[in-house]
Amino acid sequence: MTRIQLRLISAAALLLIALLSINVNANAGVTVQKISESALDELIHSGNQKLVITFMAAWCGPCIDELPALNKLYNKYRAKGLKLIGISIDLEGSQAMQPIIDKLKVGFPVYWYGESAIQKFSIFAIPMIYWVKDGRIIEKMPGRRSEKELDKKIRKFLDQ
Repeated sequence: MTRIQLRLISAAALLLIALLSINVNANAGVTVQKISESALDELIHSGNQKLVITFMAAWCGPCIDELPALNKLYNKYRAKGLKLIGISIDLEGSQAMQPIIDKLKVGFPVYWYGESAIQKFSIFAIPMIYWVKDGRIIEKMPGRRSEKELDKKIRKFLDQ
């Protein structure tokens, strides 16, 4: 084989690898799924873990504004033990939040629980973040926060 042929084959192989990786990443998004009360309770109360839960809705501007910061911090701290989930309280079901999750390329699990979460978790504002340690809700934070504030809070939470 000549050098030109080897270069063409190498270039074609690199192009094929690049195209395949784009296709894999396009299909690797998070799907908003319904979660039952018992499954959510199990997530919250299961043993020795630190879990952050953000309650949100598709119609909530501050919730949507906060998602990119949460996603960035999830990617930054998940290797250090951060578990983060989103809970949609939309009346319309999981399909209400899905386009937003897709657009923002959210990487943490997002579930739909619906309006019954409002009463069950005494939600009085959204976004609302619950900090769960060792199966107990240790703090509730209502309202939108800056990425800097969330970063500081997550670092402190993981160090506890």
